[in-house]
Amino acid sequence: MPQLTPDFDRVIIYGFPKNDSKNYDTMNFYKQMLLMQEVRMSEDYCHSDIIIGDFNNFTMSHAAKVNLTHLKKYELCVLVSALVIRNVC
Repeated sequence: MPQLTPDFDRVIIYGFPKNDSKNYDTMNFYKQMLLMQEVRMSEDYCHSDIIIGDFNNFTMSHAAKVNLTHLKKYELCVLVSALVIRNVC
C-alpha cells in the first residue's frame, strides 16, 4: 500500500492472478518476495509489516509445485533477514 497505517505499519498484499498453474513457478514467487523485502529493508521506514495473502485463485495444482526444501530455505532467509534487522545475530 502506498501509505502507512496510523500505527506506522506497512500493508503488503499479494495474490495469484490466474487459475492457470502451468506458468506458475514457485522459485520465481520466492525470488519476487525476497527482492521486495530487500528493497523495503533498504528504502522504506515503517514500524512493522502486515502481510495479506489472497489465495482465491490458488489451486491444488499450485500446491503440488511447491518444493518443501525450497520453502524451508525461503523461510530461513526471511527469518535470518528479520534477525539481522533487529540486530539479534
